[in-house]
Amino acid sequence: MGAALFAAGCLSPTLPLPPPNEPNQFSMSDGLVRLTGTVEPQSEVFALDRNSKLIGGQYTDTGDYDFTMQAADGDSMTLWYVNGTVESPQDFILKPTAAP
Repeated sequence: MGAALFAAGCLSPTLPLPPPNEPNQFSMSDGLVRLTGTVEPQSEVFALDRNSKLIGGQYTDTGDYDFTMQAADGDSMTLWYVNGTVESPQDFILKPTAAP
């Protein structure tokens, strides 16, 4: 009976990940954007520049991320993360234009 309970527990569905929080810092200089924030620990976090199709990101053991990627003024971006084999919903981010 113990094996039957164990097998049933393995079939339970994986809970979905929450969407990423909005980045804490979103600054731009010299065609670069810096994204910092928090996701679930032991995750890979990604950002996609929807205009240039470039992807940046990093692995975070603690859940805190901080990375810089190339982006132009006014580009729109999408942020998401992967924890194991589960992917979070994608969060759409609009990048502000650089100050004059």
